[in-house]
Amino acid sequence: MTLFPKSASARAGWRLLLAWLLLNALLLTPELPWAGFPPRHWLALEAPLLLGLLLLMPPSRLRQWACAGVALFGVSIALGALGDGLMQAMQGRSINLYTDLALLPILIELLVANLGLALTLAVTCGLGLTLLAVGWALSTLLAARHRSRLPRGLGVALLAFGAGGLALQHAGRLEATRIGSPALGFVTFEWQRAMETRHALAAFGGQLENDPGARALPGLAGVDVVLGFIESYGVAAIEREPFADEIRPRLARIESELAASGLSMVTGRVTASTLGGQSWLNHATLLSGLPITSQLRFELMLNRHRSTLVDDFAASAHRTLAVMPGIVRDWPEGRQLGYDDIHTADSLGYRGPPMGWASMPDQFTWKRVGDYLDAASASATGPSSRATFAELATLSSHAPWSPVITLVDWDSVGDGQVFSRWAGAGDDYASLWQNTEEMRAHYAPAIDYALQAAAGFAERQVGEHTLMLILGDHQAAPSIIGPRPGRDVPLHVISGDPALLAGFLHNGFRPGALPPGPEAAIPMSQIRALLHRIYAAPPTLSRSGAARGS
Repeated sequence: MTLFPKSASARAGWRLLLAWLLLNALLLTPELPWAGFPPRHWLALEAPLLLGLLLLMPPSRLRQWACAGVALFGVSIALGALGDGLMQAMQGRSINLYTDLALLPILIELLVANLGLALTLAVTCGLGLTLLAVGWALSTLLAARHRSRLPRGLGVALLAFGAGGLALQHAGRLEATRIGSPALGFVTFEWQRAMETRHALAAFGGQLENDPGARALPGLAGVDVVLGFIESYGVAAIEREPFADEIRPRLARIESELAASGLSMVTGRVTASTLGGQSWLNHATLLSGLPITSQLRFELMLNRHRSTLVDDFAASAHRTLAVMPGIVRDWPEGRQLGYDDIHTADSLGYRGPPMGWASMPDQFTWKRVGDYLDAASASATGPSSRATFAELATLSSHAPWSPVITLVDWDSVGDGQVFSRWAGAGDDYASLWQNTEEMRAHYAPAIDYALQAAAGFAERQVGEHTLMLILGDHQAAPSIIGPRPGRDVPLHVISGDPALLAGFLHNGFRPGALPPGPEAAIPMSQIRALLHRIYAAPPTLSRSGAARGS
């Protein structure tokens, strides 16, 4: 007597059981990002329903295709659950297949930048082969000839169990059980979200049509304006432990040092459009005055040629400049936004080593912005001189926040070779991404360095005819910051002329380097309108009398 009978019916029964277990496991995966392991439910009702339907189909090519389709469905659900888990870890939200599929090329670029081409290929090929193997195994088990070797009523029983369970669940009778339909819930949720997103994008198209056009900012006539985004700098770095222990004292020192240099500073609280990534969407949100919350909205904005702050400053007779060290290829989006000059990684003249993920350290980027401002000031004479609007996005505080370096003497920055002492540091991306605690330990020091670099620029470059805005592009990922971090980021505004900052104090900002509470948060999409409210009037006589070139 053997434990596992070798009869055809017994083998068919074991194959069916294995198919059920494998399909059930795949269909339970949508719960893993939300409930962790083990999932809240142990039995997915979709599995017996699908198995019952397959058992009732006579052997045919159609049945083989149906088995392959069920296997593909199960693997697709698992892949969607994997994407959902990654999205929640990185951005604190569930995946939106309607909009997030457009991010696949960007995700691949990010993987290559962090892991290298060889490891990226190994990871993606390994994942693809694993899913292919699971799908093939499930399809093979499902396609076995169960019908002639198992009781004919088994298919009916499985079908009835699955359909009856779904009916009871719909009636609310299974809420306290370990039985559910997570795969069906995932598909339904994504379908409803796709329809809602489609309608929202249609409404967004109406917002795009209502374009106020370029409007000058008379109150900033003759004033150099520098808009700097600090990567991953959210209010959680100031308000949550253990990060606040390092960042709050740094902000206090910066406030004191700027005051000693004759500079004034106010700080506000801004709600970004994204959390944990997609920096360019927040850049576009601030520039356009519209909530650019997805890649589709971003592309729609560009295709409709929506006016932005770049156009507003051009209408104010400013020369417009973009400094983007994170752009390592052609950047047609920048040309569409209409900057007069664009400097990306290839044109900034950096000759030092890469700083981990970053192509160059923040101090070099800020120094280059200062060089461009100095060159523009030296070449401009008389009343025809043009002020500059410069936008830049820094990199040193980008995940995985390694290596963390220190400031060098500003006069020694040169072409960046002074940073060679850190060559090769922070390149072990694979181990960094697997060690969340180590990344958490690096986060605050990286933000600290980014703030020091920005403050050093302010001390050297900001005067009475300069307005500097420093803000975080988005909050860091929830896996680093902790659960429910929100989307608020600080906005520091600095100038040598206190009159330039007065309007911010009337709109919820407060003096110093610490942001106000959540009740004073301003959506990032409203910053463009805020600037127009504050600087709608020409400068006062006391300031205009000392304007550039007078």
